[in-house]
Amino acid sequence: MGRQLLAGLGLLTSAGAIPAWATGQFSKPLQLIVPYGAGGPTDTLLRTLSAQAAQALGQEIVIENRPGANGTFGAAALARARDGHTIAVLPATVFREPFLTKVGFDPLKLSYIICMTNYVFGFAVRQDARWKTWQEFAQEAKQRPGQLTVGVTGATGTPRIVMGEVAQALGLELNIVPYKSDSDITTELLGGHLDAAAMTGTAVQYIRAGRMRYLAMLTEQRSQQFPDLPTMRELGADTWVDSPFGLAGPPGMDAAQVQAVHDAFKQALESDAGRQALAQLNQPLNYMGPKEYTAYAAQSVAKEKARVQQLRAQGLLG
Repeated sequence: MGRQLLAGLGLLTSAGAIPAWATGQFSKPLQLIVPYGAGGPTDTLLRTLSAQAAQALGQEIVIENRPGANGTFGAAALARARDGHTIAVLPATVFREPFLTKVGFDPLKLSYIICMTNYVFGFAVRQDARWKTWQEFAQEAKQRPGQLTVGVTGATGTPRIVMGEVAQALGLELNIVPYKSDSDITTELLGGHLDAAAMTGTAVQYIRAGRMRYLAMLTEQRSQQFPDLPTMRELGADTWVDSPFGLAGPPGMDAAQVQAVHDAFKQALESDAGRQALAQLNQPLNYMGPKEYTAYAAQSVAKEKARVQQLRAQGLLG
């Protein structure tokens, strides 16, 4: 598990003084759990935002990477936390996982702080891959059922589920291989061990460097950065990766602490550095405050419960 200390203690904001709402809210450094490996899109973004937020809070923020468990290690840690000095990134899998396996947390009891952005997924191949379009890839997949490998994050994560839905809708048999992080997928794809992958904005830097290509987008609408690429919806599979994420604290986190962390990270999101980081990852701003995010979480839990039941009925989940 990677740990990095982000400077914040004793630093002043650009206005020159620590804001009054931050003073005295935290008596020690905050621990921020990122439930993915170092170097991935979540880790990259949170290191940028945390550096900004630490200044606003006047406290250090320690990032701890805990990959695995489909991105739910952060939620599990919050359930055990004793105070508001532990916060965590919550991906959408947190709302689904309780209906798939036994977990040590209740998503309805967590303290929702701020929703920040969405992962933007595309269907990526190496630049030198023989498929120039999704149609070419799908045609070969039909000719060679089960032979083409597609990397995804998480055995029951949203990308895995969506690729299963794509395959079913289009009558394809794909060999879908789960990984813990985008970093692992990147290594495997660039090394020629995968044919393709459902990838977040991590792929953008490799696309710009001429090492990868997207064949299609796994988004509801076409991507602003890749407007010429069709979505899977346009290609006949009415599904996409809907994957917002944000920050939460432990059950019963003090309201003043929630507001302080919210304000610090909202400021960080709106900063030049925050907007640059989002743009580099091809991720949109998807802001929700504590009340809106709490309501969204409750809606998502109900939605994922119904989705899991439907997927099991369709044979897409065990």
